[in-house]
Amino acid sequence: MSTIKVDNLQTTGGAGLYPAKAWVNFNGTGTVAIRADGNVSSITDLNPGRYVVNFTNSFSSTSYCPTLGFGTNYNNDVQVILGNANHDPNMTTSVCGLIVIASTSYFDGDFCMLSAVE
Repeated sequence: MSTIKVDNLQTTGGAGLYPAKAWVNFNGTGTVAIRADGNVSSITDLNPGRYVVNFTNSFSSTSYCPTLGFGTNYNNDVQVILGNANHDPNMTTSVCGLIVIASTSYFDGDFCMLSAVE
C-alpha cells in the first residue's frame, strides 16, 4: 500500500478540505469495545455514560472540533442522546471526553461515535 503525504488538501477550485484527524465508533455498554477507528488508541470507561477517547497521535492544540453521535437500541428504535465533548472530562490534545445523557441521567450508549477535525 502506498502512502500519500501532503500539508494541505484542496478541491480543484481551491477550497480547503478538512478530513477527520481522529474518529471512532464504539459500544459503550458493558465492556467498552471499539468497532472501528482511525487515530484512536483506546477508550476509557469512567462511569455510566462517561468516556474518554484516547488519541494515538495528539492534536496540535485543544482548538480542534469534535462531532459526537450517540444512540441506543431500545425496542428496535434508535434514540438520539445528548453528548458533551468539552467539559467533563476536559478536552486535551491527547484525549476527548464524552458524556451521554438520557433525560437528566448519565446513560451507557450502544452506539457512541466521535470524529474530530483540526
